[in-house]
Amino acid sequence: MTVMFSDSFAVREATLLTPKKVAEKNTYLDWDSQPSLFKRYPDFCYRIPLCDHPSLGWLSLTRIITDERTVGGKPYRRLNVPSAGNLHPIEIYVQIRNITGLLSGIYHLDTLTQELVMIAEIAGEGCEPYLGLDQRFYGALVMISLVPFRSSWKYGLRAWRYCYLDLGHQIAALAMAVRHFGSDLTKLSLTDPDGLNRAMGMGEEERIAAVFGIGENSARPVKALREAMMKVSPTDYTIANDPLSANIKKSILYTHPPLIDAYEAYENINRSRRSAREFRSHAMSDAAIRKVMELSLPIGLEVVAIVLQAHSMQPGVYRQGKLTREGDYRAEIIHLLLKQRFIAGANMVLLIHAQTFDAHSHIEAGIYAQRLYFVSAGLGAGCSGIGAFYDDEASQWSDKALLYAVAIGGK
Repeated sequence: MTVMFSDSFAVREATLLTPKKVAEKNTYLDWDSQPSLFKRYPDFCYRIPLCDHPSLGWLSLTRIITDERTVGGKPYRRLNVPSAGNLHPIEIYVQIRNITGLLSGIYHLDTLTQELVMIAEIAGEGCEPYLGLDQRFYGALVMISLVPFRSSWKYGLRAWRYCYLDLGHQIAALAMAVRHFGSDLTKLSLTDPDGLNRAMGMGEEERIAAVFGIGENSARPVKALREAMMKVSPTDYTIANDPLSANIKKSILYTHPPLIDAYEAYENINRSRRSAREFRSHAMSDAAIRKVMELSLPIGLEVVAIVLQAHSMQPGVYRQGKLTREGDYRAEIIHLLLKQRFIAGANMVLLIHAQTFDAHSHIEAGIYAQRLYFVSAGLGAGCSGIGAFYDDEASQWSDKALLYAVAIGGK
């Protein structure tokens, strides 16, 4: 039976974790059956190496492989954004128009090769009419899609949360790259989401979830694409009637440019981002802990900081930088986060809550967490986003819903 989410309560109830659920879950994962993680268009498609076009420097840093190794005989790739364990449920498409040296067209970003792959050449037609635009948009229209099965293969319906957290990380990564190159994201509206997905040649297994512009409107009129583009499956196989895909189809498309700070050593941090799996608490200063707490929050989120260990700061619960409950909460936090022992070495764990439990709040939490990665790296600290926790037991920290946890500590 397909579980459909009728409201935010249904989403939470269908995707929560409890000690009983975790104890009963004994599903064996055959990693040899993992669906493919990167979409690949046919070799006959025209390809453009990003390194040959400095004007697309921002795109070359938006989604990149930062580490590659072999685990269990298979490639294991880490990107500049997390993916809940080598699942990577995201693809990026770009419509380019009136950029010197580039054919105007709709392209797919091939993360593995760092190339743009042309899907269709454009002139008087384009994606603009689906995005509330009557004139041609000069520059780039960036479309970020979700491929739910890559995550639901491992996590089932719980992957709904991880897909939107991952999407938030990717939106922040795009905004950081664009800002680094001196531009800004333009907010777009979405007038026909189903039409856009059909025009992009997407079936039920993939869904555009966020769109942004980088450039400006022109005075020239534009028409909607007359023909849909070629359909290429985003995975080598999928499961019919995947319930996660059906639910993600109902969610809103995110178009709000995020608040992003400037970061020193941005490129170095972006190219070396890792989720920490061990910490050295003595290596993080109290000043650095307080600096992390000062990071501004999007409207609608609440962050409870649990300081586990520090030099002179009192361990305990901090809200808005102030100690509200003193105590050693390492045992409680480790239990809350499914007994992941590496957390014991962290200096602090930030619990990210929201009043509303929906796709938008999860995206905002992912954006905030990506900013935490960069702030932490700039302070010489490690960072690890954690989306697995006992939902009901999180109520002792806030009356709002827990969306995400981020462990931070010295390295």
